[in-house]
Amino acid sequence: MRLFYRYQDLAPQLVPLDYTSCPDVKVPYELIGSMPELKDNPFRQRIAQVFSEAGDGHMTLHDFLDMFSVMSEMAPRDLKAYYAFKIYTFHIRI
Repeated sequence: MRLFYRYQDLAPQLVPLDYTSCPDVKVPYELIGSMPELKDNPFRQRIAQVFSEAGDGHMTLHDFLDMFSVMSEMAPRDLKAYYAFKIYTFHIRI
C-alpha cells in the first residue's frame, strides 16, 4: 500500500486515490527519474525504460510496482541478474 501512495504522490493530479475508475494512468519519466532512489543514478533513464511496458520510461502503477519489486532486497538473485543485463547491455549492438 505504501508504494501506491509513493506512486500517487509523484503526480497527484494524474493518479486518483480511487484507482479502480482510471487504470490507464501513466506517470511521466520526468517525475519517475526525479525520485530519490533514481535521481543520482546515471542509468535512471534506462532503468525507467526497462521497467515501463512501452519502453518510454512513463510508468503505470504495475510498472512501478515491478520496478520496486525487483529492486527489493528480497527479490531473487536470478531476477535481479535478468534485469541488470537488460539495463546495462542496451548499448551493445551485434
